[in-house]
Order: sequence, then structure tokens, then C-alpha cells
Amino acid sequence: MLKLFILIMSSFLFFNACSIKNPLNNKSKYSYIDCPQTLILAPASKISNDQVTMTLNKGYSVNCYLPEPDSTEVVIEYNYSIETLYKIPNSKTEKIEFIVFITNKKEDIKIYEESFFKDIAINISEDEMPELYKEVSNFNDKIIIAKNLYENGIKSFIAIN
Repeated sequence: MLKLFILIMSSFLFFNACSIKNPLNNKSKYSYIDCPQTLILAPASKISNDQVTMTLNKGYSVNCYLPEPDSTEVVIEYNYSIETLYKIPNSKTEKIEFIVFITNKKEDIKIYEESFFKDIAINISEDEMPELYKEVSNFNDKIIIAKNLYENGIKSFIAIN
């Protein structure tokens, strides 16, 4: 009797295994793809004046993905940091423009350009401010381009202004 019960239960589970949805199956809706070569434009990697010097750090990262597996758009996500050295801090906020532009592989046609405006705030009181004060701010920005442009081959350039 016990063997018959085990046989019936295992048969039932075997035949229904395909129709039962696994609640632990969390498939990612993103499809990660190879990112284009990304370069920092050397002349536009640093902003300097008498009061402050801002530098786009070389330790940036780029992630590229399709939001849906059959998407016609590619998302390119930039994670970067800006190092700010205050020589004579006179304002609580510095404004900066992060620029991304995309060219074809030969770099002779600009395909896309976008600017992101950022405010970098001093996170220290004026009483505690040393003569030279350095701060690193982390940012994350995304652009979306057509998949057919991506498939033709692109290069990405980043800069600050």
C-alpha cells in the first residue's frame, strides 16, 4: 500500500512538473551586451581656475544593455567620479557639465550627443575648512541610442566642462 502511494505521488509530481511555475525563477529582463570603446577627451578631463580644480577620474565604468530582449534601443550607463580640489573655497556649490558623445567607428560622424548638468556641493562647514580641501563625488548617467546604430559600430567619448 505504501509503495502504491509513493508511486502515485511521484507519478503525479513527475507529470505536473512542467506545468508548475517555479516561484524562485527570476529571469533578468535585461540583456547585457558589449560596450563600445569609451575614451576621456584629455583636454576636457580637467577644469581649473584660481579657486577650484575639477578632474574627471579615469576609474569610470560603462554598462551596456537592452532593456528588453527584443528591444530596438540600447542603454549605455556611465558610472564616474569627479575629484574636486578647493584651493580657496568661496561658494558652497560648483556647477559642472558632463558631456557624452557617440561617433561611428571611424570617428568621422557624430551620431549622438548629450549633456548632464551636475552640482557639486561642499560637505564640510566653513569653520572646519582646511586651506586645501579635496572631495570626490560619484555620479551615474544613462543615454539611449538606437540598436541599429550600435550594431553598425560606435565609439563613446566623455568629457567635463
